[in-house]
Amino acid sequence: MTDEAQQRIQDNEDHRRSYDAIMGAATEVGVPASLGLATMFTSLVMSNGLLISILAGVGVYIFSHVVVKLFFSH
Repeated sequence: MTDEAQQRIQDNEDHRRSYDAIMGAATEVGVPASLGLATMFTSLVMSNGLLISILAGVGVYIFSHVVVKLFFSH
């Protein structure tokens, strides 16, 4: 192999690692956090009270985090 071909292979592996890290962070933290915040603010708008809203947001965050981890574990 030439030096250019080896460099392309290494660049491809680096890009793949970066992509996996970004997608892992987005799906394991970003998606559950967004769903949790949306649930919390929706609950607040529905006048359910601050404590119930926070508990609902945390519950949805934990549930969606577990679902995402299970879905992407295979």
